[in-house]
Amino acid sequence: METALARLVDDPDAFRTAWPSVPTVYTRDTADLQRLGSRQAAREILDDPDIRPGGFGMVRDGVLTAERPSADHPTDTLVLNGLHRSYPPIVTFCKELSSMLGHPVTGNFYLTPAGRAKGFGWHWDCHHVFIVQTEGAKVWRLFAPTFVNPLEHHNWSKIGFDPADKARFETDAPDFETTLRAGQVLFIPRGWVHAGQSTATEHSLHITFGVQLLTRHWALRKLVDLAEDSEELRDALPPNLGGRDFLALAGEVRGLLGQWLAVQPEEPSALRLRSAQRLSVLNQEPK
Repeated sequence: METALARLVDDPDAFRTAWPSVPTVYTRDTADLQRLGSRQAAREILDDPDIRPGGFGMVRDGVLTAERPSADHPTDTLVLNGLHRSYPPIVTFCKELSSMLGHPVTGNFYLTPAGRAKGFGWHWDCHHVFIVQTEGAKVWRLFAPTFVNPLEHHNWSKIGFDPADKARFETDAPDFETTLRAGQVLFIPRGWVHAGQSTATEHSLHITFGVQLLTRHWALRKLVDLAEDSEELRDALPPNLGGRDFLALAGEVRGLLGQWLAVQPEEPSALRLRSAQRLSVLNQEPK
């Protein structure tokens, strides 16, 4: 049995050495990928009260509609979120993929009818994504990031696009374009602006596996949390802060942090345990 990552990419070992910096398409086994999700599976998820997606609804051109969720709607896209917590094939797959990549992984279904329908407009994701096409086809157009390395709070809907970018997306040739067909996987690095639509004649079902990236910024925040064990770093800052050179003060704190780090190898087991506990909690957090 192939590993979860081998089911998505051509060379799992090479993939694990570095994230691809540009969108990349992989052709994999169609029947195997369809075991992860199909239109029939979407129907069953909607009908089974024991499978509770993290969120679900119907979307058209980026707007949530009032239509009843359906896997057979003629114009709207069915969105089933949070399946990494509820739908057994996706739960198992996401756990294995997460263990191989070292980052939490989420799973969602997107079922779009034929007729060049669009679920969402131009946007970027704050994490890497695998677009796994299991049925039909979808045309994807992508542009290089307008905001580099977004964190989760750098959501495109909050930051937005300037008018020149919006015009460019509609008129210029994209930096990357592909028609993704059943059995193919598109890897999109975080921050790449993208939009997809179905073809004129085929519906589209794809699964998005979101790699919820642990960044250097995340590591720094966790390190600061661990540093609460240091008496020196818990010490109060001096009075009259308004009259202090803040950069110099920050340098002093950095020096204390460096001193604290220098002695941590003397107690590696405790440090590793606390880090592992925090990572375990993060894997359980809803996305």
